Amino acid sequence: MQAKDKVYDMMQKMCMEKVKVSAVELSKELHLSRQVVSHYLNRLLEERLVQKTNSRPVYWSISNVYENKNEDTALDNINVKDNNKDSITKIDHQQETNAFSVIIGCHGSQKKVVEQCKAVVNYPPNGLPILITGESGVGKSFLANLIYQYALEQKVILPKAPFVVLNCADYANNPELLSATLLGYKKGSFTGANSDKEGLLNEANGGYLFLDEIHRLSYANQEKLFLFMDTGKYRQLGDNEWKKSNVRFIFATTERTEEVLLETFRRRIAVHINIDSIINRPFTERLQMIYLFYYKEAKKIKKDIVVDVHVVEVLCFSKPKGNIGTLQNIIQISCANAFTKQMNEVSLNITLEDIPDISDISFSTSNRDVTPLRIFYNRELVQVEDESIKIKQKFIEFFQQISNISYENIEAAKLEIFIEFKKLMNSVKKHLNILFLEQNLFIRESYMEKFLNIAERYGVHCPKEVMEPMFCLVLILQDDIIAKFNFNKVIGFLEDISLRAHYVAIKLGEELGTISTGVSKCLEIMNTIFFQEYIVETIELQGLIVAHGSATASSIQSVANQNCGTFVFESIDMPMEISSAETIKKVNAYLEKINTSKGVILLVDMGSLNQMYSSIKNHLSGDLLIMNNVTTAIALDVGMKMIQNVSFKYIAEQAKNAYTIGIQYFEGIARGNNIIISCMSGLGISHRIKELIDRFINYETMDVITMDYKNLRNLIDQNNKDDFKHTKLIITTSNLPQITTIPWVNVYDILDGKGEKCLWEALKSEMNKQEFEAMKREFIKFFSMEGIASRLTFLNPNIVINEVENVIYRYEQYYDMNLVGYIKLNLYMHIAFMIERLMTSDNYEAGEKMEYADKEKEFYDVSKDIFGEIEKRYHIKLNQYELSLLYELFKNIL
Repeated sequence: MQAKDKVYDMMQKMCMEKVKVSAVELSKELHLSRQVVSHYLNRLLEERLVQKTNSRPVYWSISNVYENKNEDTALDNINVKDNNKDSITKIDHQQETNAFSVIIGCHGSQKKVVEQCKAVVNYPPNGLPILITGESGVGKSFLANLIYQYALEQKVILPKAPFVVLNCADYANNPELLSATLLGYKKGSFTGANSDKEGLLNEANGGYLFLDEIHRLSYANQEKLFLFMDTGKYRQLGDNEWKKSNVRFIFATTERTEEVLLETFRRRIAVHINIDSIINRPFTERLQMIYLFYYKEAKKIKKDIVVDVHVVEVLCFSKPKGNIGTLQNIIQISCANAFTKQMNEVSLNITLEDIPDISDISFSTSNRDVTPLRIFYNRELVQVEDESIKIKQKFIEFFQQISNISYENIEAAKLEIFIEFKKLMNSVKKHLNILFLEQNLFIRESYMEKFLNIAERYGVHCPKEVMEPMFCLVLILQDDIIAKFNFNKVIGFLEDISLRAHYVAIKLGEELGTISTGVSKCLEIMNTIFFQEYIVETIELQGLIVAHGSATASSIQSVANQNCGTFVFESIDMPMEISSAETIKKVNAYLEKINTSKGVILLVDMGSLNQMYSSIKNHLSGDLLIMNNVTTAIALDVGMKMIQNVSFKYIAEQAKNAYTIGIQYFEGIARGNNIIISCMSGLGISHRIKELIDRFINYETMDVITMDYKNLRNLIDQNNKDDFKHTKLIITTSNLPQITTIPWVNVYDILDGKGEKCLWEALKSEMNKQEFEAMKREFIKFFSMEGIASRLTFLNPNIVINEVENVIYRYEQYYDMNLVGYIKLNLYMHIAFMIERLMTSDNYEAGEKMEYADKEKEFYDVSKDIFGEIEKRYHIKLNQYELSLLYELFKNIL
């Protein structure tokens, strides 16, 4: 008995107990793979012995052969020319009754396009007009055909409904003839009109009219067309009587519609979709197209085809001028070229020599371990879309879970994400064999090769089998899955708790390149979680290796990281043709991505590179140790110390004693002009003041450095003038020793006359007076906030500060004055506390009624007006006592 008959017999037995069964259930009973069972079910479907549901998952049942024998399917009724050059994603067998299932990516990158097409077909009573845009060759005509087929399947149009196609470009130079073609004409209406003729609007009645290259339609004809779209009526040329027709419209163009179509015409087109060019489609879909096109050729010549890995790279990662249509032509020609040379061979081997116009294609080849792409002509294409959807659903459920996690408890959130991730990976492993189709094997090997490269470079020690489920991300996921959730919080959380793992995840995305097109966000999240288990996050120091040569630095990095067992060093290779300036640019770009506050160890191979400090200092917030003439042994020794979080200075001292190499240690004082901020209360205040000043200065000409107060005192006590020779000012919270000649100011005196002058002298080369005044205002708000926030009980400091700022501004406007910093500071704090005082007191009038001088009385009257809005908002009343306190603050400056 043939295998197909066994499948059918088992179907009959199982259907006696229940009406329908799945391919998975059949495969278990027959002890065959699901792919094999699906293959024979499709053969039985073609013979109309079985039927299946249009659902997910698909269910099969026994057909009544005699009832179906003479019936035609919807596809049999379609009389549409199949243009192979534009049929970008058609597969060779019917997977399901939904016409759009023949589109590669119908559940991936083209899912939204398919959904919109279904919507325009099904919308009652007569669907909606649709405009398809995209570059030439992306498949606009093919999609228009599918829309028509789907309408037939849905029975929204009659089985014999017409599908009429008009390319407007054919009439671009004769708009009158185009008008006659669309509307029809009466005999004698123009020269050559020897008889009445119906137009396309009449011919398409009850069906579809597809107008391609719609941008070639003149404005006059656009107006005639949208009049018909509004009313369903038109007049033939030479006829005064109105005719009616019921037409569904599909439009297509390669141009920007706002530039070529009337706005009034565009408004009549309800749905606008754009088809991406091939290079913007996910790697998996591009590979599926290549596999499909070679499969078609293999069926024609009845030979297996083996496609060299470099050919696959060229076809996947270059953009053909004619898009997908051109890609199919290139594949066909490559087969013809190879066939001529290998006519007597059992199989056809496609190499780069067989690709036409190879000189016009930009690509790079490498020595890859990936096996070639193999296409077997005697095997049917097996689709496992339903299984892919199941796996995709598991990922969606995972994303839903982690998006709902509370991140207040960091350790609990981290553990919950990790547990859910492990559950997901264990679940995905069960389905991996289903995804190992021929074309998918190439994707898997390409992904795994790049994954292993990154794992080796960054010291990620994990078994290969745990990496394999990760390639499912590239195979079946799309970033539009993540778009449904708000993952900014998730990504931010992962970056905070796993900075190194997140960095390696980003590097893997870069390594994958266009393989990861469409899944970059998914990869960023999933790979960060994956790498968490294998990367140590407690290393405080940052390590960077920079060396001349195309792979010197990365080779040392790889050996050091692997032996350290985790990501310790990043590397920057410096080929001999690359300038030092370009290398420094890369170093700075890396420093911007990492936390340098604990210190950076820079290992270089030549004396010329250890002079780069002046060029990178502005990208450092901590100490720097530069070690010259780096070797693998030195990198490994330093890396081991970094893992143990040995102190920065100890590493520097040990290096000087252990190696006969150049060592330069730069504590966090820049070698250019700088301001030092050191607060006894801690670096928190210092960092916030630094952030404030940084907003107003040019970081390329002035450094703002925060320093622990003990370190600052130690340096001052050493009395080494070179340490501070470029320091313009020290801002601190306590008095400095008399021995220092460096200008300094107490942070709390910074806004009085003397302190303000010191600050201006230090910064006047960096900003003008207007910018300095703006910075002072920010200082006032900052210090006020610090003072207020710690003592306010009920009011929100962030809100009340803005209220107080408005009060002070109105006093300045009324009295035509500019209050100096320390007076403003006092007013900010006094008024904020006054508001809260009035909210929590009995709000009584204190003191006797008195006669006031004109100046004081004027102040009271003005104050009541200024505080009117605040009194209403906070339900308070400004009493005489509080007014008198305010006046005491103001009277010496009025």
